[in-house]
Amino acid sequence: MAHEEIVDRYSRLARTAMTGQDVTDCDPGSFGEGCFGAVGYDDTAALPEGALRASLGCGNPVAVADLRQGDTVLDLGSGGGIDVLLSARRVGPTGKAYGLDASPDMLELARRNAGQAGVTNAEFLHGTIEHVPLPGRTVDVIISNCVINLSDDKPATLAEAFRVLRPGGRFGVSDVVTEDTATDDEPRRRTEDRIGCTAGSLTVTQYRTLLLDAGFTGITITLTAHHGDGVHSAIVQATKPPIAEGLEIRPMRDTDAEQVLDVYRIGLDTGHASFETTVPTWENFTSARLPHLRYVVTDTGTGQVVAWVAASRVSARPVYAGVIEHSVYVHPAHHSRGIGRALLNAFITASEDAGVWTIQSGVFPENTASLALHQAAGFRVVGTRERIGFHHGVWRDVLMIERRSPAVGLPAGPATSRSRGVRPCA
Repeated sequence: MAHEEIVDRYSRLARTAMTGQDVTDCDPGSFGEGCFGAVGYDDTAALPEGALRASLGCGNPVAVADLRQGDTVLDLGSGGGIDVLLSARRVGPTGKAYGLDASPDMLELARRNAGQAGVTNAEFLHGTIEHVPLPGRTVDVIISNCVINLSDDKPATLAEAFRVLRPGGRFGVSDVVTEDTATDDEPRRRTEDRIGCTAGSLTVTQYRTLLLDAGFTGITITLTAHHGDGVHSAIVQATKPPIAEGLEIRPMRDTDAEQVLDVYRIGLDTGHASFETTVPTWENFTSARLPHLRYVVTDTGTGQVVAWVAASRVSARPVYAGVIEHSVYVHPAHHSRGIGRALLNAFITASEDAGVWTIQSGVFPENTASLALHQAAGFRVVGTRERIGFHHGVWRDVLMIERRSPAVGLPAGPATSRSRGVRPCA
């Protein structure tokens, strides 16, 4: 279903709700049996009847979003406003709750409901979830209720969620997902149509991959109600990596090439960062490293890359699929700001999200700062390779360090390493 058709569909539902009628966006039997709508909530006291009538979600994201007094919250696809009103109550008068919807009729309904509820710290915005009309790094929490599955550009939606979140911001949404083992497309599509998932649901693996690509870490996908044929409602949670104010950790891009290589060059010039003596071309740099698990720290004021981390495979053999080798570099002008620790912690979390159980590297004994950084992050020295390389006219030793994940053992695959089982919906 095209974007315009979806907007028209929900506009008609909003107009119906404003006449005092109950609405559903899927088969009525599925709506009642699948824990859709207001049945998923247990704290609806004092909410307008109109907000409850127009609740079309598949869960209660407010219950898992860890909202705090003073937070700024954004609801992607806010509909009649039930989650915005609940969020506004939780963040209190010092906080703010935004609702974003593409349907002018839904916005009118939501504003009516906010007025009836006496909520003054909520604001409803007209726009799409693929192009959020808010500046970057202005929101503490993203919520959404059975809307992301409606997007025909889910990578853009998740990238926008990452963009508007502040470092350390939380992503907690209810959505529809499909089991990775659900291989029969026709029954799955019939189930999606029955429950109103008009743009198609992501599999658990696809959802996790898109969140990682956007820059999120600490990803959990908790399956809730099962709608049949491998299609579930689910709670999806993730975090934008935390770091000090004025900085941001995000995925490395090709447009970062010059600055990444400049930080690399400065590290090589110390003589204690690597056996490399010259900076490679960007083509050689990228070809030697995994296309994922590479991040930069940027100064949000200037856009300057001040640190980076990247990983490479230890071996192409399947048995080593969860073992990687990494490098981390921080511009010397930005030492002693906690940048290396924040970046390394984000990298470790993302690695575990991707099913990595061992991270290893080699460090010169003279590079005491790097050694201390890694030991603080849970790495241990497993041995010394004596006189392993001739570097600047001197035979050098290398300390071999590694970190074994306590969260990832020998997983069936990265898609399920942090997924959880089914639970009832209310």
